[in-house]
Amino acid sequence: MRFLKICVMSRFIAALMIGGMSVSVPVSAQEQAAQQIPIIRQISVVGNERVEPETIASYLAVRPGEPFDPAKLDISLKNLFATGLFSDVELSESQGALVVRVVENPIINRIIFEGNKKLDREDLLEEARLRPRQVFTRAKVRSDVQRMMEQYRSSGRFAAIIEPKVVQLEQNRVDVVYEIQEGPKTKVSRINFIGNESFSDGDLRDVLATKESRWWKIFSSNDTFDPNRLAYDQQVLRQHYLNEGYADFRTVSAVSELTPDREDFFITFAIEEGEIYEFGTIDVESEIRDVNASLFRAFLLMREGMTYNAEAIEKTIESLSNAAGLLGYAFVDVRPQINRDRENRKINITFRVLDAPRVYVERINVTGNVVTLDRVIRREFRLQEGDAFNSALVTRSENRLKRLDFFREVTVEQLQGSEPDRMVLDVAVEEQATGELNLGAGFSSLENFIFDFSIRQRNFRGKAQDLRLGLRLSGNRQEIDFGFTEPYFMGRRVAAGFDIFARNVESGLTGSGFETKSLGFSLRAGMAISEYWTLSTRYTLRQDDVTIVDSALDSFFRSTLDIQTTVEDLRLNNFDGSDPTPLTDAEIDARVAAYDRNGDGAVDLADYDLDGSGSASISDLDRDELLATLPQSYQEADGKRFQSILGYTIGFDTRNSVIRPTRGHSFYFSQDFAGLGGDVKYLRSSVNFDNYWTPWQGWTFRVGGEAGIIHGLGQDIRLSDRFFIGGPRIRGFDTGGIGPRQFAGSTSNSRSSIGGTAFYIGRGELFFPLGDAALESGINASAFIDVGSLFRGQEDSLPKCAFTQADYDLAVEDGTTSDLTLNCIAGDSAAPRISVGIGFSWQSPFGPFRIDLAKTLKKQLGDRTQTLQFNVGTTF
Repeated sequence: MRFLKICVMSRFIAALMIGGMSVSVPVSAQEQAAQQIPIIRQISVVGNERVEPETIASYLAVRPGEPFDPAKLDISLKNLFATGLFSDVELSESQGALVVRVVENPIINRIIFEGNKKLDREDLLEEARLRPRQVFTRAKVRSDVQRMMEQYRSSGRFAAIIEPKVVQLEQNRVDVVYEIQEGPKTKVSRINFIGNESFSDGDLRDVLATKESRWWKIFSSNDTFDPNRLAYDQQVLRQHYLNEGYADFRTVSAVSELTPDREDFFITFAIEEGEIYEFGTIDVESEIRDVNASLFRAFLLMREGMTYNAEAIEKTIESLSNAAGLLGYAFVDVRPQINRDRENRKINITFRVLDAPRVYVERINVTGNVVTLDRVIRREFRLQEGDAFNSALVTRSENRLKRLDFFREVTVEQLQGSEPDRMVLDVAVEEQATGELNLGAGFSSLENFIFDFSIRQRNFRGKAQDLRLGLRLSGNRQEIDFGFTEPYFMGRRVAAGFDIFARNVESGLTGSGFETKSLGFSLRAGMAISEYWTLSTRYTLRQDDVTIVDSALDSFFRSTLDIQTTVEDLRLNNFDGSDPTPLTDAEIDARVAAYDRNGDGAVDLADYDLDGSGSASISDLDRDELLATLPQSYQEADGKRFQSILGYTIGFDTRNSVIRPTRGHSFYFSQDFAGLGGDVKYLRSSVNFDNYWTPWQGWTFRVGGEAGIIHGLGQDIRLSDRFFIGGPRIRGFDTGGIGPRQFAGSTSNSRSSIGGTAFYIGRGELFFPLGDAALESGINASAFIDVGSLFRGQEDSLPKCAFTQADYDLAVEDGTTSDLTLNCIAGDSAAPRISVGIGFSWQSPFGPFRIDLAKTLKKQLGDRTQTLQFNVGTTF
């Protein structure tokens, strides 16, 4: 239609020219036509609403005063349509004026998405190019639909349908509505292989990134069809065969078929495996003048006769490059020359190390740090500007920056400097939140409701200073502490800091019947002995106010000392008030001797009436008189005491991350000496070690443990200074849930933990992936086994319990605990407690979340178990 208008215009102009011809004039036809073409006197624009006439005229290829040139008018028409502002354009002539009639495209008022649930509006708008207040064109709408369809397909929804609709509004405006039917995810139902003989279909499926859909793979997204992933799988499949020696392998085809219901894909790989090759002659040639080739041969990762492996070649090139880097040759080019002997199925390789100059560090550039000061990053580098290049030191520097855990990503790029023997280290970091706000909540059968709150900034003022404040509240504990650490005190490689703390631990926490109030401070200092060895020292001064709570004191007295008045009564009844059981004279004499304090041959209240007030009943005894009935260790623990403690820790740590390590190991040995003044003297020693390694991508093993022992120096170890072990150090047990425990009755208050002076803990843990979807969501999982024990309770005045946990539980259930010989010590054994379980952690939008589920496999009499534990926090 537009072409017709131009043609009509052209014929109109031609008619004007023909009508003005004169055969008598001796001029050419072209000159005559030029003289007779009408001239454009003016340009009139009709139909425009928003676009100014001057703007429309600016797109025309003709101007007033110029002739009506059909070629230029055609260009003008195309220019106007190319703007996208108009849905129709008409050019005509009226009495010497060029009339431009336009129909403007409408303006988009709103863009509406209906039916989208899996992809939100922001995701779809990111793919769309049209926006409100832009000019509407159908071509742009079709383009946006295509892009959004690709977005749905990349997420595995090939059944998605997007239908655009236009709602006309007044003032030449429109609403663009995309009606979306997302449909189900298109799963990969089956993956088949044709031509494989050496490997089964199952073996090859394990290699691919694409997986077959199964109902239990709830955390996996690799079971949806993705054309890009399919192309990647072809490369992975080829790499797998090349690594197994099949140098002639090739993929003939990879066909994906969509079922008629558009819900499943069938993928078929047709392959040719070929023959297995072996490595033949392997050699190295060095063109570096000062480096002999024999030095590089030690870094070869393959030997003659080994099965061909393409990955080994790549790793050998990297190994040779790193070896050259250790010698200061940074930009070394290692080129493998491969000679394939098809007849003998051998691959002969010569690695040529090309000549390169020894390189020095010209400059270190640091980019990306917004909060962290430049010097904080530079002081972690093991290389300085002007030093000889060393690839091992560069790698170590990069690992040190990652260990700070200030950055989400750290990359160190080696760039050519201003001269061939100069290099620039370009350090690019991406900062992450270093502030931590942790909120922990839980329920314990021992502590009841638990609430943890802590706020910490590990990179205070961008100087790597550590500032923290913690608060813990529960039914049996109230604790607050404040700490500060300066990693480079006075500009030296010495970390210094202090801690101030106050805590109140009530009797229910350890089950010991004690309430402990502590107030004190610590001074800390540490330094690096070498790259991996560190030494830290500390001094702590604190006051402990230990009180045996009245309820525990009264319960102990009543449960363990059912007062007998005469030796004849002892012959008829057990001392603890159980049913009559014959006792030998020796047993009776021993019991009387233990509690007959005034030596009158009988055990009665007079033996506990220390002040001679003539107590007529147990309630008449005061606190000191009740306290005198307790074992000596309990009596020594009660009261106020000062502790002056000097300690040190020596450590070795090669882990690649302090927060989430995947490789490396650590070892720490600590000792604390109490006795530089104060009321308490002891030597406490402990050791802690961990080892991490990653045998497969995403799978990390952890094996570790800890142990400790404390010796009294001229005095027994007070109960409050002993070790109390349980969860979360041994998962599956309650806080202070294992170790020596005194049984004095059937209630929980009468089963008091007395702690131990020695312990050991062993841990084995496997961190495993749950799929790409879980990884992208920050979900990690692990399976663990914990083994440990707490022993050496040093309570010799009481016998060991002769009954088992099953006997005790049955007696409690039947109400026959009086049949048991109580007032004894249980759990004081080095025999291991064992628990297994699984743990999940999630980097949620509101902070890290951790939950552990544990099952106790082996425990001792009196141990307290705990199945579930969780906490949550956030970062800023």
